[in-house]
Amino acid sequence: MVKHGFDEVHERFDSMDGRLDSMDERFDSMDGRIDKLEQKVEEGFFAVNRRLDLLHDDISDLPTIREELKDHDERLVHVERKVSMRK
Repeated sequence: MVKHGFDEVHERFDSMDGRLDSMDERFDSMDGRIDKLEQKVEEGFFAVNRRLDLLHDDISDLPTIREELKDHDERLVHVERKVSMRK
């Protein structure tokens, strides 16, 4: 009777080993997919950062352009006032 009880426990452990092996395979598969996802995310962020760097380079001179436009606007207003006084 004791032997029969031990045999049942042994069978249960054997079935658990099979399930654990199956879970290990599934986790290994998930690790591979997670690695691929991580690589895609890194590549995506790299691409976005590269585009942001290009945009930054394109707009880096905006403060200078704004100052020039402000100066041109002031000069234009001055010229318009002079022209309107002459009429």
